[in-house]
Amino acid sequence: MNAGDPAGPSGGAQDPGAVVPEPDGHTPVRHLELSDLPPAVAERIRFDHAAPRRLRGDRLPEPVRDELQQLWDGVVADVYDEVAGLRRYRGLSSSTVERVLVRVGDRILQAERVIIFAAVHYPLTSDRSSRHVALAGLGGASAAAAEELALLGSFGTAAAVAILTAVAGEVFETYVAASARTREYQRAGRSPDPDVVLTDLAEAAGYATSVGRRATPAMARDAAGWLSELVLVRTASRFSRALVPLAGVAIGAGMSMFNVRRVSRLALRPPAPDELIRLAEDIVSDRHAYDDARRRYLELPDPP
Repeated sequence: MNAGDPAGPSGGAQDPGAVVPEPDGHTPVRHLELSDLPPAVAERIRFDHAAPRRLRGDRLPEPVRDELQQLWDGVVADVYDEVAGLRRYRGLSSSTVERVLVRVGDRILQAERVIIFAAVHYPLTSDRSSRHVALAGLGGASAAAAEELALLGSFGTAAAVAILTAVAGEVFETYVAASARTREYQRAGRSPDPDVVLTDLAEAAGYATSVGRRATPAMARDAAGWLSELVLVRTASRFSRALVPLAGVAIGAGMSMFNVRRVSRLALRPPAPDELIRLAEDIVSDRHAYDDARRRYLELPDPP
């Protein structure tokens, strides 16, 4: 381990006393906060300092930047705790990345869902699908390049930042894809809700149950569950391909462009009966109403 890059407060992932198994034998997921880390480490890996500039720039709508920041700062301490103290080859191994993603998976999946909600109400300003595809490619390339650069630093913080960059890159790609889909419905005179866009994103990724059907909260919840299993796999893949020397940036750009283009090519879904009375415009103009609707969206009831 590099000097000046101490292990986490519990001694990193190798401290056998860090987590106490529950009586039933299951190991509870332990979450740390930035305040649990040494101040110097916390400052180096917080969103405002370590996240790629494209994710914290003023070109993104403020609610979207807020979601990305909440995701990053909410899980970065857990990620660092898993990799601090590991040798470089172990910290970059697929098993380590998978373990990290399992530990913070619930936060990633929540961020994926809420970023779709944000995209419906605050989509990218451009209404051209080609612009969204190009932006996705630029975002994928930037995330891959940021991962490579992050690994030039002291290893514990570098590995944490590299993994978080892959996570944030996946969520940013979801935002671009959801924005592109939202704009397509708007160009057709439609008023999509998050359930419709979430279901479309899942269908573009291979979810077949929803093909040709109207989106409902129950269907959206099923689609979200299906998509959640894919998101962690895609994030691990994003991290791995970004480490391919020279080609990683090009691969990252190409895959992101492909994913967004695939969403854009779907046929529009039949409208739901309540689409004409959508209150999206009111939500956009009132941040408090937006926050209330965001909470309700994350608390959709289980399907009957």
